[in-house]
Amino acid sequence: MMQLHVSRLNLSSVDQELSAIEHIPAMQRRRLSRLAKLALNSAIQALDTCNVDYIVWVSQYGDEAKTLNILEDVLRGQTPSPTQFSTSVHNAISGLYSILCQDATPATSLAGSWNDGLIEAYAWLKTQPEARQVLLVYYDDALPEIYIEHQPFAAFAMGAVISLAPANLILESEHHIAQDPAYQQALAFNAFWNNNNATEFEVWTKC
Repeated sequence: MMQLHVSRLNLSSVDQELSAIEHIPAMQRRRLSRLAKLALNSAIQALDTCNVDYIVWVSQYGDEAKTLNILEDVLRGQTPSPTQFSTSVHNAISGLYSILCQDATPATSLAGSWNDGLIEAYAWLKTQPEARQVLLVYYDDALPEIYIEHQPFAAFAMGAVISLAPANLILESEHHIAQDPAYQQALAFNAFWNNNNATEFEVWTKC
């Protein structure tokens, strides 16, 4: 069992204005993928009024469409674009945030779920005595239709600042959530966290 404090969630979706990234120069902003724009928007919104000691970026699929484009280039006998490759790796969005926002905060990128990110944030806070707050950003987009795991959903990102006290969430980490893929877990947590009448759902308990 883990006790955490989760700040207000900052959800970014494709149907809303991404005002938090407007300070990024337009030329650089246009080069960002849709998913990168969403992730950076949620991150910047969550950090609007605070500083953090660590950043956890987590996504199940990442920018998988870029990887597919690279594979298709290879099949056509074309040399893949170095830029396309460098922004297709799983930690690319973390790197882009660090460069564009000039933020050297230590960070990690996980291939996983929202709960995986909570556990990583909790582990960092418990093992770093001087650490106070961790930024957690979950982001995902649907896999291209060619993949057998393809399930259509709109790309989104969700960010929050995690600390240890005062605790407002209990996570029963020894239990597993049956939902799959991971994007459903993130959306379920968002619905649970913003429902004032809900106190328990799956492995989460408000306290």
